[in-house]
Amino acid sequence: MPRILAWVLLLAAVSARADAPYQQPAGMANPFEPLIVAGYRALFTCSAHFVAQRPLADIERVELVDVAHLKYPAPVVDTSRARVTATTPEGDIVRIAVFRTGMGCTLLPPHWSDADARKLPAIDLPPAPDLQAVPFPRGDRVDLPADGIDAGHSALKSVLARAFDGVSHGSAAGVVTTAVIVVEGSRIVAERYRPGFGVHSGYRTWSTAKSITAALMAIAQSKGIVNLDSRADVPAWQSPGDPRRAITYRHLLWMSSGLFSGGSNTNAIYFGGQDTVSAATGTALEASPGTRWKYANNDTLLLLHGLRTRMGDDTRYWRFPYDEMLLPIGMHHTRMEVDHLGNFIGSSQTYTTARDLARFGLLLAHDGLWEGRRILPAGWVRFATTPAPAKPVKKNEWGYGAQFWLLDQMPGIPAGTFTTAGNKGQFVTVVPERDLVIVRTGVDPEGKRWLADKFVAEVVQALE
Repeated sequence: MPRILAWVLLLAAVSARADAPYQQPAGMANPFEPLIVAGYRALFTCSAHFVAQRPLADIERVELVDVAHLKYPAPVVDTSRARVTATTPEGDIVRIAVFRTGMGCTLLPPHWSDADARKLPAIDLPPAPDLQAVPFPRGDRVDLPADGIDAGHSALKSVLARAFDGVSHGSAAGVVTTAVIVVEGSRIVAERYRPGFGVHSGYRTWSTAKSITAALMAIAQSKGIVNLDSRADVPAWQSPGDPRRAITYRHLLWMSSGLFSGGSNTNAIYFGGQDTVSAATGTALEASPGTRWKYANNDTLLLLHGLRTRMGDDTRYWRFPYDEMLLPIGMHHTRMEVDHLGNFIGSSQTYTTARDLARFGLLLAHDGLWEGRRILPAGWVRFATTPAPAKPVKKNEWGYGAQFWLLDQMPGIPAGTFTTAGNKGQFVTVVPERDLVIVRTGVDPEGKRWLADKFVAEVVQALE
């Protein structure tokens, strides 16, 4: 029996024990497994309601649309205890997600009871300040007419209309745009939202969180916490002769660890309640580190595991994103959520707003400078947007750098254009040649994909 298959079967057998923590090989799980569906509904409702302040009725219509056909009971929101409970139709599986002000929402693992919620980590963060009178990007004042289009940029009117028509920029009809922001220079020249979303009401970043994680790793290097050229600090790999010791932080940033994984399938972590460490550190090598490119959520999770190991101070680790980047650039409405053991699920599970994403885009567009303060190391954006060695550039294909996608081989896209990319259409695109940041967020139903490169090309053409 092949070594990896034997390992998968063994771990699956251990995970099946009722008294054991829920663990699946590499964090993979069927998205329609009842445990996963109930967890999905509990977590999404919790974050959308308590973090994004969205009403349950609209959450069911929008965030939970992909599992609506399964006819699960409506999640129960307990406002007084900041919890959401979701069950299967039979009521035999109960999943609980818990909100903390400084941490967002965390899904309890199946082997925890409601009483175990007291064990969840928590930090205190200041409430978001009232910045309505302060101009963007430092604050929230944006001077636009009622249609959300600057008078000098009337060519964007048709672009925004098409962005929200559900057809024009989708791989199939039915994409759902929640927000579009176009920033020229440092000024918002176009901004529009779907009903139910707004300046302070956002959505999950999905894999756009990977790019935020990469920026945090850059800051950690600038402060001497990690060395991106060194071996990843993963305690589980330190046995003499373990070939995984050759994996460096750069390999992880480039999605080139060589590890077995489910790629983008980490449903057991996201919605099952598995901790990130058991999922990401226990897999074997399939290829020599640095020789194969494979998009893998676990590579991003391993970056943050290494960061936590290097810090050796959990409170510092939990505060690090806020103290070092998010709050200094005004991302006051962003929360990076953790698993039940306090590990950031920084491959996907960040809740934010379109305005905060625009601020992140501006930080990147300005080479890591924010109002004269250096947040990211000088030149790091160039490294992050240089093609990964194991993924050569190809015409008419998206490239990949260090947790960022490269768009400049696509038709109509200026040289140097790069983007974040998250499931269901979360994009922060920087067009350096035109001094543009373009944000599009969405809740595109399963099987319907937003064509980000075509939309960016249309924005660029309109502004010419």
